[in-house]
Amino acid sequence: MSHFVPLEVSVFDAAFTLDPYPFIEHLYEQEEVLGFTSEGMNFCFRFEDCHDLIAAHKNVAREPVSVDEAANKLFSENYPARAWHYQYSLTDVKAKALLGRYLTMLLDKLRVDDIERAFSRFRQSGRHDDYMIEVRLLPMRMLLSAWGFTYTDAQLTSLYDDSVALVKSFEHFDNEAMLRKGDEAMSRTRAYVAEQFNNAPAGTLLDEFSRASREAGFDDNDGIASLVTFVQSTPNTLSVSTALMLRNIMRYPDAVAPLRENPDRVSESIIMEFLRRDNHVKALSRQVHNSFTLRGKDLAVGDSLFIFYPGVNMDPTHWDAPLTLNFKREFTRDNHNIFGGSRYSCIGSRIALKYFSYVLPSMLANVDKGSRLIKEEIEVDGEWIAERVITKLPILVP
Repeated sequence: MSHFVPLEVSVFDAAFTLDPYPFIEHLYEQEEVLGFTSEGMNFCFRFEDCHDLIAAHKNVAREPVSVDEAANKLFSENYPARAWHYQYSLTDVKAKALLGRYLTMLLDKLRVDDIERAFSRFRQSGRHDDYMIEVRLLPMRMLLSAWGFTYTDAQLTSLYDDSVALVKSFEHFDNEAMLRKGDEAMSRTRAYVAEQFNNAPAGTLLDEFSRASREAGFDDNDGIASLVTFVQSTPNTLSVSTALMLRNIMRYPDAVAPLRENPDRVSESIIMEFLRRDNHVKALSRQVHNSFTLRGKDLAVGDSLFIFYPGVNMDPTHWDAPLTLNFKREFTRDNHNIFGGSRYSCIGSRIALKYFSYVLPSMLANVDKGSRLIKEEIEVDGEWIAERVITKLPILVP
C-alpha cells in the first residue's frame, strides 16, 4: 500500500520498542501518510484512523478474510492447542456475562500483602536489578490465589514462561518456531486449568465458578476456555504495564510528587494516564474484509495492517503535550484506545484498573523520590509484535 512509508528502524528494534515516539513524531504532520511499514507489515498510528478501524468491524476484523478448509485443517494439525477455542469467552455473550459476574467477586479477593512484599525492597538503599522476576510473577500470583488455584513456586514460574511463549507468538503468523512454542505452552496451560477446574477446593471462587458454569449449560471445555485468559494473557499484560509504570514514576518526578505526598489520591483517571503514556500493547492486526476508505485512502479486500497503540495514545493531534504525565486529563469511553475498543475492548480492563489501584500507591510509597534509573542498562525484548516488554530495569536507591 503506497500510503505507508518505511520506518527508519525495525519495528523489533529495542530502542523503538522502548521509546517509539521520536521515530514517528515527524509522520503526524504528513497528512498524506496513512502509516509506516516495517518488516513487511503496515502500521497505522494516528488516533482517529485507529479509532475508525476498530469501529468498522463489519469491514475490518481480526479474523483472516478467507482461509480454505485445507489450510484450516493444516493449522489445526500443526497447532492443535492454538486452534482450540480458548477465546470462547471473549465472543459468546452468555459466557462473558457469567465471567463478568465472577470478575466482580475476583477483584474483591486480590491480596494486597503480595504487592507490598514486592515493592518494599526499594526501601533499602543501593542498586536493585534482580526484582523483575518477582514483579513479573506478581499479577499471576494474585489472580490465581484470588480464584483459588493451587500451585507451587515452580509451577507459577512455568505458567508465566508459558504465558510469555503464547503471547509472544501472537501476530507472528509466519514464524513457525514461535507458533509451535506458543502451541506447546497453550497445551500445558490448558491441562493445568482443566485439572484445577475439575478439582477446585471447596469454598473457593474457582469451585463456585465451575459449578455455575455447568449449571448455565456450558460444557467443561467452555468453562475452562473462559479461565485460560486469566492464566495467560491477563497476567502477562499486567506485568508489562507494571514495569512501564515503575519506569515513569522515576522519569517524571515532578508530576508524581503530589501523589508521593498522598498516595491515596491515586484514582482511575491517574492510572489511565500512566497507561496512556506507555501502553503495554505494541501492535495488533486487522484484516480488510470489505473495501474500505480510511482518511480518503482506499483499502482493498485482503489488505492487512496493524494498529500501533503507542502511536495512537501519543498522537499530538489528539493529546496535548503527549510526552508529559498530565493527571488532569479526562478519559471518556471514546477518547482513548488504552484497552482497545468496540467489540475488541479488553476483557481485563477492570482487573487492570483494580490491580493498579493497589500497585501504584505501593510504588509511590516505597520507591524513594531520589531513586533513579540506570538508563544505559535497561534491557528490552523487542521481538514481540503484540507487546512492549522490559526485561531489565536497574534502579539505584540513595
